[in-house]
Amino acid sequence: MKKYDALVVFGISLVICTSFIGMYPIYILDEARNSEAAREMLVSGNYIVPYFNGQLRTDKPPLHYFFMILGYKLFGVNSFGARFFSGVFGALTLLITYLSVKKWQNPVLALITVTILWSSLFFVQEFHLAVPDPYLIFFNSLSLFSFFNHFKTKKNVWLLPFYGGMALGMLTKGPIAIALPALVIPVFLWSKKDFKIKSILGIKPFLGLILMLLVTVPWYYQVHVETGGEWTKGFFLDHNLSRFGSEKEGHGGLFIITPMYVLLGLLPFSVFIIQGFQKAWKARKENDFMLFSFLVSIITILFFSISSTKLPNYPMPCYPFVAILIAFYLYQMYVGIKSKTLLWSLVFLLIIGIALPIGGFIVLGVEEQFLEVRNVSFMLLLTTFAAIFGLHFYRKDDFKKAFLGIANGWILTGLCLFRIIYPILTQQSPVSMALQKIPKESDIVAFKRFDSAFPINFQRTFTVFDSMEDINIYLEDNPDTYIITNTRSKEDLKQLERFQLILEQKALFENHTTRIYIK
Repeated sequence: MKKYDALVVFGISLVICTSFIGMYPIYILDEARNSEAAREMLVSGNYIVPYFNGQLRTDKPPLHYFFMILGYKLFGVNSFGARFFSGVFGALTLLITYLSVKKWQNPVLALITVTILWSSLFFVQEFHLAVPDPYLIFFNSLSLFSFFNHFKTKKNVWLLPFYGGMALGMLTKGPIAIALPALVIPVFLWSKKDFKIKSILGIKPFLGLILMLLVTVPWYYQVHVETGGEWTKGFFLDHNLSRFGSEKEGHGGLFIITPMYVLLGLLPFSVFIIQGFQKAWKARKENDFMLFSFLVSIITILFFSISSTKLPNYPMPCYPFVAILIAFYLYQMYVGIKSKTLLWSLVFLLIIGIALPIGGFIVLGVEEQFLEVRNVSFMLLLTTFAAIFGLHFYRKDDFKKAFLGIANGWILTGLCLFRIIYPILTQQSPVSMALQKIPKESDIVAFKRFDSAFPINFQRTFTVFDSMEDINIYLEDNPDTYIITNTRSKEDLKQLERFQLILEQKALFENHTTRIYIK
C-alpha cells in the first residue's frame, strides 16, 4: 500500500462518503432547499441569484449550488446527483488530512486518523447531505493545513491553497471561512513566540487579500446588483450577524451543547477525546503539528459555543483536527504505551453501544408512522458488538484488534444506516407518500405553507395561495388540482374540510403534518 497509499485512502473515503446516497430521497429541510435552489438555477440558467420555489434565497453563497448542478448534469436531477460532490469533498478532506498527518507525524498515525474519521458516523453522514458544509469543511482544512506547511517550510507555494481555500470557503458559506483561520493563526504564532511583523508579512497578507477579492467579489457584487441589495442584506445581517448574536429558528442552548455535538459527531473514538487533548497539550512544546491541531480544535469549539445559534454541523470544520488529537493518544497504545484511563473510555463506549439500539427503538416507537418498522433500530446492535469486541481484545492486550474491531463495527453501522435504515424510514415521509398518491404531471398548488421537500422531489415550483378565495377561483378553471399544505392553523384546516383529504402524514421527527386535498 505504501506506493499507492494516498490513492487507496481516497478510494476508500469516496466509497464511504458516497455509500448509497441515491437509495433514499431528499427530505431534510436544509437538503431540500439547497438542492432545489440548485435545480432552479439549472432550469432558469441564472447562476447568480439563488431562488427556492421562485423566492429569493439568501441563506448561502452559490459554490455548492454549482457542484450540485454539475451533479445533475452528470447523473440527473435526483438525490444521487445532488449529494455526489458532497461525498467527493468528504473524500478530499480525508485525503489532505491523511497526507498532512503522514508528512508531519508518521504513516501509522495518519492511518489511525482517517480510520477514526471513516468510523465517525455523524461526520460521514454530513458528506451524504446536499448542503454546503462538506465544501466548507474541505476548504477550511485545505487552508489551515496549507498555512502550517508554509509555516514549517517557508515555501510560498503553500500560500495559494491557503488563501484560495479561504476564498472558495467564502463562496461556500461566507465569512466563517475567513474567521476561523483568522482566529487560529495569530494564537498559533503567539504560542510559538513568532507573532511579529516579519512573520505576518511573510504570509503576504496583502497579496492574499487581492487573491481573495478577485475570487469572491465578482459574484457578491453581481448578486448585490441584481437583487437591489436584498441578498446582501439577508445573508450578512440575518444569516451571519443575527445567527451569531441571537438564537435563530429555535437552535440555541447552553455553552456545553457545542462540545456535546463534537462528542456525538466523532463517536465512537470521541470517548478518548479528553485524553487526546491532554496528550497533545503535553506535547505542544516539541510537536508543532499537535499544538496547531489543538488550537484549531479548541478555538473552533469555543467560537461556536459562544455563538447564540448552535447546530450539530457548525463545529465540524475542526473534526479532522480533533481526530488528529485522538489519534495521537491512540498511537501511544498502538506502540505499547499503557494508559490507565483507556479501560474507562471503553466501558463508556459499551454503555453508548447498549443505549443506541434501545434509544432508537424507543424513539421510533414515539413516532406513530414508524411503529411497524421500529425493529430496524436493532441494527444499531452492531455498535454494541463493536464495543464488546474492543473490550475483549483490550483485555487480551491486543489494542490493534480492539481498535480495528470498533472502527469496522461503526463503519458497518453506517453502511446499514444508509442502505437499509434510511430507505425504510424515509418511505414514511410525506413527500414519499405523496409521490405514490399523486401522478407527477398533476396540477398541484400549495395553501399557506408546505413541506420544503416537495419542489425537489416533484421537480417543480408550486404556486402558493394565501387565501381560500384565491384557491376557489383557481379551482373553477382547474378542478383536478391537488392542494398541499402543512399549516398548523385550526382555522385554515377548518376551511379545507370542504375538500376530500387524500393524505395526512406527519413529517419525520418534525412538528408539522402534510395534508393533501382534492376537490
